[in-house]
Amino acid sequence: MHNKIISLKIQLNFAVMLTFLLAAPALMAQKNFTMYNLNETAQSHYLNPAFRPKAKVFISLPIAMQSFGVSNSGFNVNHLLKTRSQDDSLVFRPDIAISKMGKLNFMTTETYNEILGFGFMVKDNYFSFSVSNRFQSNVIYPKDLVRFALEGNGKDFLGQRASLDGFGVNLTSYVEYAVGFNRKINDKLTVGGRVKLLSGMANVNTKKSKLGIFTDAETFNITIDGSASVYTSNVKPFYDTLAPDNYNPLKDGFSFKNLGFALDLGATYKLTEKIDVSASLLDFGRISWKTNTANFISNEVNYTFEGVDLKQFLKDSTTTFLEQLSDTLENVFSQEENAESYSTGLYTRFYLGGTYKINDKIFAGATLYNEFIKSRYRPGLILSANAKINHWLAATVNYSMYARSFSNIGVGFSLRGGPVQFYAVSDNILGFAAPKSARNFHLSFGLNILIGNPDKVSVSKSKFK
Repeated sequence: MHNKIISLKIQLNFAVMLTFLLAAPALMAQKNFTMYNLNETAQSHYLNPAFRPKAKVFISLPIAMQSFGVSNSGFNVNHLLKTRSQDDSLVFRPDIAISKMGKLNFMTTETYNEILGFGFMVKDNYFSFSVSNRFQSNVIYPKDLVRFALEGNGKDFLGQRASLDGFGVNLTSYVEYAVGFNRKINDKLTVGGRVKLLSGMANVNTKKSKLGIFTDAETFNITIDGSASVYTSNVKPFYDTLAPDNYNPLKDGFSFKNLGFALDLGATYKLTEKIDVSASLLDFGRISWKTNTANFISNEVNYTFEGVDLKQFLKDSTTTFLEQLSDTLENVFSQEENAESYSTGLYTRFYLGGTYKINDKIFAGATLYNEFIKSRYRPGLILSANAKINHWLAATVNYSMYARSFSNIGVGFSLRGGPVQFYAVSDNILGFAAPKSARNFHLSFGLNILIGNPDKVSVSKSKFK
């Protein structure tokens, strides 16, 4: 009975967490669209290894490349809460929010904290090294899940299956150690790559999730079908009362017990005097999870609940009836738990970009962003205007369409005073100005030390010749 109470508390806490996430200001992780076109920053080569920092040597200071964002593709706050014209009070309108959702919706969170980074040029080659702490999570929730939670199994669900297929919680936390290299092949082509050694800290991976609830329109019998499998590493100690008190998942960020490898590739090509094109593939790799693994695999369920036998209920005590019902449900929804190791892929993404040189200071650009989350393809389109005002100031502004959101305005700038460079970018500045109507919120900023200017060196050499 004690274990059942603990299990019930866990389920209740999860339900509260999920409710909070769905009701939070529609937050969605962006992917540093803006930084991709702000090539004056040293960290832009993390988005395309062929990009070359505008310095012979760069060193990132402790706050370099701090990036975070959150997002919800389903709806924003203004869809959920409407202002009543009579008295300006807020009215809860879940029906409007539901109408804005897709069949499957994504709520994602991403942070990227650079701990250490540096790079240096050797003739036509550029070498770099970085250590970063990365966290990525996504909650995939079906539209029917929210409808069922708010409306129950009546109304439109009578005689129809409420599909909860695809629901899942996935998160990955790891430390990334990356060695990068790019080379200028000729005046037109530059290629680059980064090899990354990964040390996993924690993971939750919903490998399979199929669940449906059908209510018979005549008998009102409820049939539940489906199955699920969830794999975890270094998460069980947070909810298992038998876990050691001194457990610290951070140590696995440096132990390499959960070992992984990944690869970034990139290229830039000068198509004409005015047109440059670029492409990159990022985070192509996997992590093997071996520490504190706890995997839960449920059996295939097809159970029909025909209601309560009133005679039996009156004959038995309430406690006896509830215990019998609990035992029945526990047998029907049984699950297997094991501690086997497993592996997960990273969230692989790739960029395709192009810029057109209007004059020596102004460039127009277009970028196609592509990502895969749990084998689901999600594209984005970014249109940008980039300005290299002088050697100490560069700026960019863009418009992006991503995750069923079509009102994202990104801005970014890099400011250099002597060897110190400060930069800040946001993929959706409206997330700060009008948070209730935004689905995307994102901010990246950092501080670098830049030594030497390779462009000036090349200019002086050409004049000498």
